Formats: sequence, structure tokens, C-alpha cells
Amino acid sequence: MSPKTRRIVWISLAAVLLAAGASQLAFCVRYPYFRKYAAQNGLSLAEARKAWGHPDKLSEVAMGLAVEAALENWTAVAALAAEDRKSEIGTYYYNLSNAMNGQLADRLMDYYQPFERGLFLPVGAQSTPFKIACAGDVWFALGYMPLAERDAMLGMLFSPAHTGSRYLRRLAETNLVSGDFEAAAKYLRILLNSPDDRAWALERMPDAWSPAYRQRIAEKRALLPQFDVVHGMDQTRVILHVLLNSNPSNKMALDYLLCLDLLGKDLDAFVEDYDPSLTGSRLYEEAMLIFLAAKGGMTEENLRHYRISPATFERFNRFVAGYKRDNGSGRNLTGEFGKSYWYYFYYAVRNEQH
Repeated sequence: MSPKTRRIVWISLAAVLLAAGASQLAFCVRYPYFRKYAAQNGLSLAEARKAWGHPDKLSEVAMGLAVEAALENWTAVAALAAEDRKSEIGTYYYNLSNAMNGQLADRLMDYYQPFERGLFLPVGAQSTPFKIACAGDVWFALGYMPLAERDAMLGMLFSPAHTGSRYLRRLAETNLVSGDFEAAAKYLRILLNSPDDRAWALERMPDAWSPAYRQRIAEKRALLPQFDVVHGMDQTRVILHVLLNSNPSNKMALDYLLCLDLLGKDLDAFVEDYDPSLTGSRLYEEAMLIFLAAKGGMTEENLRHYRISPATFERFNRFVAGYKRDNGSGRNLTGEFGKSYWYYFYYAVRNEQH
């Protein structure tokens, strides 16, 4: 090969490498969460693209929700949920981010709600690996470690690399909260070998806990059930009652229970679970007014007991008047009442998937 030819080959090779590098950089800029989610699953970018294909805008947002939730960056989760396009994952993380700020009920009707599946992602034969990997986040937040641990194990099992810091971190912390330090140490030792996870793991070694982390563990342990009952993994209401029977001050569990009742339009269960002295929201007032009107219980005593404000009662009367005027069609109710529980109760319809 002549020197001139050799120079041409090297220049061509450099151009190819430069173009490949520019292409990968452009990909990372356009899909940063795809790369971050791949890293949380122990995959290189090339391995992730081979396993999951090329992402699009919707999958990028979904992966962003999962990434930021794993890091407990709830402000970022809320911002990403605003970009979602009516998916169960988007609603699930929208609700969870609001719950972490004590606003689950207050903001429930402001967003697309696919009935109960917006609160708890089902884990079963028809569930995607991605949803299974996300399903435990709400249980960890609520304080029910068996399901948080189960979903982390399943997520790791279904991950292409069968590992990943997202799952190892959750497995370590669920066992730290539960007090099984031997199991937690196993996962922490694995994380110590990762440059990206070493600092996180060192801070969670029991003899290295900072006062702030010790407080975090104490708060999580306060949520743990003191006893459990035999139940199926899909008996969500039973599990929430188990949490509340052990810790009635677990307001997040109470709001999830009440919102679960309301999204399923089970007002009898809602009234059974609802104690206005423990939690309150305009959403709950609106639901109670439907129940009281149906049962002939619209008395001053009941309105006071359930702490229904005059403003909510007045709005309900306007809704009823509009409902009767339009023979229940609802065509003129969307503007003022589209984000009310009354509108959801009368007009939200399940589709085949929900």
C-alpha cells in the first residue's frame, strides 16, 4: 500500500469513527433517559438498543419516569408526567409523585385516570417486564416491603442483564428497613464494586449511617405492618388495611385506599373506609355528596359530620341541575365540572384493557 493510499484509508477510517461518535452523541442528547435507564439495568447503550430497540418520545418519557422515581426525584417525576400521553405508567408516577407531597386526592382528577391501574400496576402473566420493574415503587413508598422486594427481584430477573443498580439498591434498602442486615449486606457488597454505586452503598453500611439516613430508616420502619394476614398478591385493599391497622397515621396508605375505592366507583367501600377526622379533600366531599344524595342522607348533621363545605355543596347543586337539564348527557358539564369526581363517577367508562 502506498503512503498516499494509506493516508486515504486513515482519513476515511477517522471520518467513519467521527461520524459514529457524533451519531451516538446525538442519540444520547435526544434520548438521555434511555441511556440512564440502560445504566440502571446494567447495560451499555449498544446492549440496550439491541434488547429494547430504538426508543421514541413516549418510551423516553416512560424511562425518565422510572429513572427519576428510582432516585426519588419527585419534582422531576412530576415534570415528566406532564409530558406523558395518557399511559398507565404516566398516571402511576403522576399519582405517586403527588402522594409523596401529600396531594394524591387533591390532584387525582386533574389527570387521566385508567381506573385502579393508575394507582397500582398489575403484576402477572400479561404484564410487561417494564411495568413489573416499576410496580414496587409505590409499595416501597407505602411501607410494604414484601411486594417492594418481590417486584425488585422480578425486575432484575426480567432485565436483559439480570442485574442492575436499580434493583440491587431497592433490594438492599428493603432489607435494611426490614432489619435483615445479612441480606442487605449481600447486595451492598455487590454495589461496592460499581464506581457509580460505591458511595451510595458505603453510606448505607449500618455502621456508617448518617443521622439523616438513620432518620429515613426510622420513618420507613414506622410504616411496617406489625402483623400480616394470608392474602393474594393482587388483594390490594387487604394489604392497605394491613398497613393501616398497624399504623393508622400512615396517611399515604389511607389516601391510596380511599382513592382506590373512588376510582373503582365503590362508594360503599369508600364510606366504610372514610373518616373525615383523619384526612380530607374536596374529592372526598364530592364523593360523599353522591352517596348521601343516593341514600337520602342529605341532612345538616351529615354535612357537618363529613365536613362538606358550603362551596362544594353549592357546586354539587349546580352539577345536579345541569345533569337534569341535559337529561344526563353531560354535554354542558365538562367546562365547570370536567375535573370533578361527579363527572368521573357518571361518565368515565372502562375500556377493554382497563
